[in-house]
Amino acid sequence: MKREIKAILCTFLTAALLSGCGSETAVLSEMKTQKYVTLGEYKGLEVSIKKMEVTEELKKNYIDYILSRYPQWIQVTDDSKAEEGDIVDINFEGKLDGVAFEGGTGRKEDLQLGSGAFIEGFEEGLVGAGVGETLDLSLQFPDPYDNNPDLSGAPVVFTVTVNGIQKRNVLTELTDDYVKTLDVGCNTVEEYETYVEELLETDAARTNEANLDEALIEKAMGNCSFKEPPKEMVDQYYDSIVRRLSKEAALNGVSLEILLVYGYGTNMEDFEKQAREDATETCKESIMLQAIANQEGITVSQEEIDEALQKRAESNGYESVEALKGDLNSPNYEDYAMCDKVMAFLQDNAVITEIE
Repeated sequence: MKREIKAILCTFLTAALLSGCGSETAVLSEMKTQKYVTLGEYKGLEVSIKKMEVTEELKKNYIDYILSRYPQWIQVTDDSKAEEGDIVDINFEGKLDGVAFEGGTGRKEDLQLGSGAFIEGFEEGLVGAGVGETLDLSLQFPDPYDNNPDLSGAPVVFTVTVNGIQKRNVLTELTDDYVKTLDVGCNTVEEYETYVEELLETDAARTNEANLDEALIEKAMGNCSFKEPPKEMVDQYYDSIVRRLSKEAALNGVSLEILLVYGYGTNMEDFEKQAREDATETCKESIMLQAIANQEGITVSQEEIDEALQKRAESNGYESVEALKGDLNSPNYEDYAMCDKVMAFLQDNAVITEIE
């Protein structure tokens, strides 16, 4: 379960506060970092990194995934029957005691069989039906039925006509026509293959950078001695994660507890324990980076602050810098630029070995 919790934390790490929010200051550059960390060696750190390479196999696997993830749907023109997974175009009318009931009628509606969009027995009853066929499905509403309590447990008959059937067709290779349906600005297979290569190259570069930073941080922190960071700093980091998860839960119309259980495979108690442990380590990391900045005289300009925010927004899928700022609890954006600049300093002064 710990792995699932860590995945949540990684998802929200960038949007969480990395700035110092202790009792003495709310800005890392003004924080008395010597109270919380004694620096060890941080220059000449020796790390070994296995770089992610964009191979032909990786590109093929990505394209195969896209072909599987976004299949073509072929309209049935013969006597093929509907199967689970097919999309059927239907007209339907539901009757209770021979009288049509409100909300029980539809025309030209697409329904994927097996989706669970209709009550139990409806979709199952259409398996094996052909185009033009009309069926009477004798069913019963579940009890309770929250969508319409008056129908709870009621026996009904749905008269359903199958207007058309579409079957899933997974291509084995790209075509120009298929590429156009992906809506990524490509019109030919050649253009799309170039797009995929550039996409994977960008992802590989981002992954390699993150892995290198993680290795350097781990090495540098191992050479330091720490005292517990300010409780207020840890609390604010933790609160920022909970705030974002709560926002996600609200958008899905569920409670935070339900989101954690069904969305992330964990519970509130385990999540809170792991989140606070991670918060403590992240605060120590931030304080260490500021301590290095202090010792090396590293400062940031407004231009560097803007560049750091732009980089974080792009690498984490935000539409704009303003959208990123909306998820941050602090206006002290210089802390983000400082962290980036210190990491660049550590890289420049490290001994990096690439392994096969």
